[in-house]
Amino acid sequence: MTSRQIYIYLAPALLFTALFFIFPLVFLLYVSVQEWNGIGSMNFVAFDNFRYLLGDPVFKAAMINTALWILAGILLHTPLGLLMALLLFRKPRGWKLFRVLFFLPNVISTTALAFLWYFVLHVSLGLVNNLFKSVGLESWAHPWLSDPGTAVFANMIPFVLYIGFTMVIFLTQMTTISPDLYEAAEIDGATNVQKDRYITIPMVKGAIAINVIFNTAFCLKMFEYPLLMTGGGPADSSINMSLYIYREMITANRYGISMSAGLMAILMGAVAMLLVFGALGLTERRGKA
Repeated sequence: MTSRQIYIYLAPALLFTALFFIFPLVFLLYVSVQEWNGIGSMNFVAFDNFRYLLGDPVFKAAMINTALWILAGILLHTPLGLLMALLLFRKPRGWKLFRVLFFLPNVISTTALAFLWYFVLHVSLGLVNNLFKSVGLESWAHPWLSDPGTAVFANMIPFVLYIGFTMVIFLTQMTTISPDLYEAAEIDGATNVQKDRYITIPMVKGAIAINVIFNTAFCLKMFEYPLLMTGGGPADSSINMSLYIYREMITANRYGISMSAGLMAILMGAVAMLLVFGALGLTERRGKA
């Protein structure tokens, strides 16, 4: 195949990449240094938008909460998906049914799930508080969504629990592992836990990296749960970067501030990726040592 033919085949992909990624990114960079309400002319303000963001306590809260979302994705959601994949990989009784049940929430609208968990955690109508009251644990009932100390964590519950997509990626990677490795381990007297630790988990590092990328990206653009469950409140305690960008653009008509916040979100995601892959690379080097 000649170079010309290669470029012809790549042309559609390059066109769509330029149209839906490169151009929006250039536009974001351009507007991030402008003062603009979305309609009139733009006014160049250099780095004033970024100075505003760094001095805005709401933006700082959004960055902290987004970082908490990313940590939940990496330290809770991904390990839970791996744990369920390890259990189902052993094919216990009913494993196909459990696989379907765990994946089912991923085909349901995130908006529907947000409304579902809003009523599950509602202070008076919620299933959780009414369950506590029904078993004599009234003191455990709590305004989960209206308490600044618990609102952001209540928003994370649907994301952390619905691990089906992560689990399927791990299961797919596990099916590529040679059965001979497990047979040799059984001959040596290895337990299931030892086989998981020394064979399965090291062999699915690629799946771990993929899930970390997906979960980090999902957390950076998470919008429905904080918007519909708490509205970013109370007192902006559960606001995240996506909701902050939405408010600045749609509600306040400050497109320059919104684009600057979007650029900060991109940088935040890039830093998270570098840290994660740095940690994975360090783990791999230690494993070879």
